Amino acid sequence: MKKKRKISYQKIFCAISFLFILGCILFYGSRFIILYIENNTTDVESITNFSKRVTAEHANQSYFKNINSNYYFVGNTDKNYVKYKNITWRILKITNNNTTVLISDEPITSLAYGLNSTYEESPIIDWLNKTDNENSGILDNYISSDYLTNTNACIDNLDDTKNITCDETFNEFKFSLLSMFDYANAGSSDSYINNGYYTYLSNTNNENEIWYIDNDGNLETNDGTDIYGIKPVITLNTNVELVKGDGTKDNPYQIEEENDLFASYVKLDDDLWRIYDIKDDNIKLVLTDYLKTDNENYQTIYSSTTSFHNDEKYGTLAYYLNNDYYNNLSYSNQILNNNWSNGYYSSDNNYDYIQALDKEVDTEISLLSIGDINLVPTLDDFFLSTGINNYDNKIYVYNNNGSITDQRVTSKANVVPTISIDKNILTKGTGTIDDPYEME
Repeated sequence: MKKKRKISYQKIFCAISFLFILGCILFYGSRFIILYIENNTTDVESITNFSKRVTAEHANQSYFKNINSNYYFVGNTDKNYVKYKNITWRILKITNNNTTVLISDEPITSLAYGLNSTYEESPIIDWLNKTDNENSGILDNYISSDYLTNTNACIDNLDDTKNITCDETFNEFKFSLLSMFDYANAGSSDSYINNGYYTYLSNTNNENEIWYIDNDGNLETNDGTDIYGIKPVITLNTNVELVKGDGTKDNPYQIEEENDLFASYVKLDDDLWRIYDIKDDNIKLVLTDYLKTDNENYQTIYSSTTSFHNDEKYGTLAYYLNNDYYNNLSYSNQILNNNWSNGYYSSDNNYDYIQALDKEVDTEISLLSIGDINLVPTLDDFFLSTGINNYDNKIYVYNNNGSITDQRVTSKANVVPTISIDKNILTKGTGTIDDPYEME
């Protein structure tokens, strides 16, 4: 006769208790993890201070590195886009005192540094900032605001690209140039800063040569007479608040509630223009594409003799723009006669952009000058309105690598016209590229 097996209630109780405890651990543990993630997400999203928000969003990411107590965006990251004053910028770093340093994604003009010039003496500083020099601060007029504080520029004399220091600094103005030190910390040629433009830097070497980045991202020097791209560096103060955006190219961070008039877009008929200069109600526009005929780029000579803008002489570009082209525009009655720069720029005047801008002509349609803000840096091989001197038959041409070179006025190039209108005729749109200003 078989003996009946006794049921161990203690073992059953222990098994049930174990399963119950395990279930509680899994349930409440998962809830804790979910709540932890939600709370941390909420904490980040609730931060409105710009520098703190950026730091919180990108903390512990491989492209966001703590270097000497400053947090740099490094490498080819696409998480650091900012829209400010309708210009696209990249966040270079968050400093240890919670300011945010930005560099423009593309050159905003192209200038010579000045022959064997120091950073402080360069006419570039006068172009960027309002100084004691008359007609200084071309960029300052449109980009400056209460959001900005002075920018710290490294100006060490450096001869060795493997031993880059930042011992000597300059902090008198809001706008500066990128230093070799910051370029190296951002990843040099392997960084977002290297995007195909010749760009001047704030450093010189011990032979008074100027450091620059070439279009391949390499560090090189010259005597300062080459005309290369200027990417301004600015610093947002600690009190700036984030309005919207996530730092991507399609949805950049924004710190302003309203769209600015400067650098906004204007659609006239089927043509898209961009505002680059504002004088009271009078605004100057640059076409965002090449002038075309039959859907092909219109390439022509500047003139047969000189860089002087002569809209009364048949065969010149000036004549074509103010007669053939002007008469074919459906909105020609809205174009104003204005003063346009038609000066000279070379070693003869020590590469003084003010002299390039000061010599003017009166007409309806013209071209960008050296010294103007350039909002179409991706366009290539187009005429400027600036010559070498009053006895040479050469004219400057802009290249889409940020450099400006000269060529004979009888050589052909692309044409990117400029016009002037009354801003009050623009009654529709918000000025963005997707919703440009328009006339009724």
